[in-house]
Amino acid sequence: MKTSKKFLALLLVMIMTLSLAACAKKDKPATSDEATTAPTEAVVEPTAEPTEAPAEEVTVRHEGTEPRTIKVGTWYDVFYDSRHTSPEDNPAEANIENAEMQIANMRAIEEKYNVKLEFVNLTWEGIMESINTSIMAGTPDCDIYMADLQFGVPAIVADLAQPLEDFVPADDDIFNDQTVMKKLNLFGADKNYLFAGSAIETGAIGLAYNATMIDQLGLESPQDLYDKGEWTWDKFKEYLVATTKDNDGDGSTDVYGYGSIWTYTLPQLVLSNGGTIAGSETEGFSSKPVVEALDFIYDMYNTSKTARPWNADDWNDNLNAWKDGKVAFWGTQHWVQSGAEVEFDMSIVPWPVGPSGNKDTNNTIYAGGNWYFIPKGVAEPLLLYKVMYDWTNWYAGDLSLRDNTEWAESCFDTERDFNYILEMGKKPTTDLWNFIGFDAGAPMMQIINGEATVSQAVEANKQLLQDILDKLFKK
Repeated sequence: MKTSKKFLALLLVMIMTLSLAACAKKDKPATSDEATTAPTEAVVEPTAEPTEAPAEEVTVRHEGTEPRTIKVGTWYDVFYDSRHTSPEDNPAEANIENAEMQIANMRAIEEKYNVKLEFVNLTWEGIMESINTSIMAGTPDCDIYMADLQFGVPAIVADLAQPLEDFVPADDDIFNDQTVMKKLNLFGADKNYLFAGSAIETGAIGLAYNATMIDQLGLESPQDLYDKGEWTWDKFKEYLVATTKDNDGDGSTDVYGYGSIWTYTLPQLVLSNGGTIAGSETEGFSSKPVVEALDFIYDMYNTSKTARPWNADDWNDNLNAWKDGKVAFWGTQHWVQSGAEVEFDMSIVPWPVGPSGNKDTNNTIYAGGNWYFIPKGVAEPLLLYKVMYDWTNWYAGDLSLRDNTEWAESCFDTERDFNYILEMGKKPTTDLWNFIGFDAGAPMMQIINGEATVSQAVEANKQLLQDILDKLFKK
């Protein structure tokens, strides 16, 4: 009988726990100076065959006689922490083996660092209030905060967090391969504050298309065009015109070249053209790459009329028009495709490259989700980081346990489709307009409905965005 990888990884965590317990009384706890000093290479006497000694690992452990309780403020329930002893403590747990590994890893962390870990659900409103009041007062309610970017970004800009570079060694994974822990740089700053567990990104917004329709029209596969570097906005326009049809001859269009929600259309065309709307302290809404993307959208809906008219009364109708064969191309994510039963073949391709874009360097997915930060006024920040690093690495380096993409893969028809999604997920960028209160929906509706030209929409909104950025940076 073969031993599973999950069992071996669990056994490794259990052995680590027992070893730490046996050595706890023998190891001298690190001093606070040792805890914040970068590792140095050991001095090795020359031999006949010199060898390079590995860098010493920075060891950090709480020095108190009692374990330090580390509180992580969240806005939803997180599992597993020191209070949990069974997989059933999480009523939504589906993978018992993984849960058992996470719990065993929690016990090992407690022994290694002399700590207890608690995730505290402060609720959405409560965590924002805690960040804005307790940290400002110099007495943070929590040692670490898990922040959605909507309130995480303002906290960083308001100087409420400790920069990672001030206490994490330069050779740490987060500053290098980012295999276990990744960082999120904001506005090109010299230092980084936000961190989160790394994982394969499967949530990229791809450009889906009706492959059966493309084949019937004798058009070359967009996937093949992309691979050859020929999938451009100009080629995309040709395909939109070719697939916009009045099939029954009644004078009304039956099938449109494109149809999707604007929150897919706007960001992906901007990214495919090498632009950002709020990627720095200066607004990008009036920048050349963004204006070109807005012009492309205006043309689809108002000039060439190759985009399906916007349904202001039904968001899901805009999202799901593809299911009835009403559009040839649409924006999509794996959960949108999940379980779809249609009478045509579908394929996925990255978005075409715009005139200001570059196929090899363009970012094709927005960074989002929840990120940790360590607030100012909290002691032993390296200890806190190390605890979260080890908590994140419950899989003991076995990425196959962490990166289970089976369900995401099942949402697509072919491996090639899914590989494009993975490729896009490897190139994230930070564009924060949708996290800092800029209402891009208003100008988008004006452009889509032809109520304003692009120049009018840009002129009316660029200062609104700049004002938000100025307020963030207190200019």
